[in-house]
Amino acid sequence: MGTSDDGSDRDDGDERASSGAQRRGRLRTLAAGALAAGALAAGALAGACTSRPQPAADDAPAGPYEVVDGWPRIPEGMTFGPALDVAVDGRGRVLVSHAAGRTSGNDAPIGEATILVFDPETGELLDAWGEGLFVYPHGIEVDPNGFVWVTDSEQDRVFKLTPEGDVVMTLGVVP
Repeated sequence: MGTSDDGSDRDDGDERASSGAQRRGRLRTLAAGALAAGALAAGALAGACTSRPQPAADDAPAGPYEVVDGWPRIPEGMTFGPALDVAVDGRGRVLVSHAAGRTSGNDAPIGEATILVFDPETGELLDAWGEGLFVYPHGIEVDPNGFVWVTDSEQDRVFKLTPEGDVVMTLGVVP
């Protein structure tokens, strides 16, 4: 126990948890901005993924975002995007669900990795998984126990996975 600025008792564990949540929030904001910047910088990838016009550099998001050139670092030959959601795990790693060049409206699972795990500082790809599991991995969250929850909007299913991508539980009707 400690004392807060207003003189009331506080639990130091609560303060550490709050500090960790604030750090993850900042990392998520930085990651979202960096992903947006990465999408702008990856014109060739965007062109390969969609028929929309290429975004201009001044289309970068305004607000609390910070553009980090070269973040994320996508390996040569990997199709990236569209990025659908971003989460930060308890170790600070940035997890991105993406559609590997596909759009919604498909009925077959994506054969490439759809969950990418990045180092928050360098943008280096640390892990990639989800091949053949998701049709459109629209949402991603990490719970306090480290499990990764992914929603698939085309399958109307929710997946609970280990941090390594192993399925622990699936909610929803199997098609």
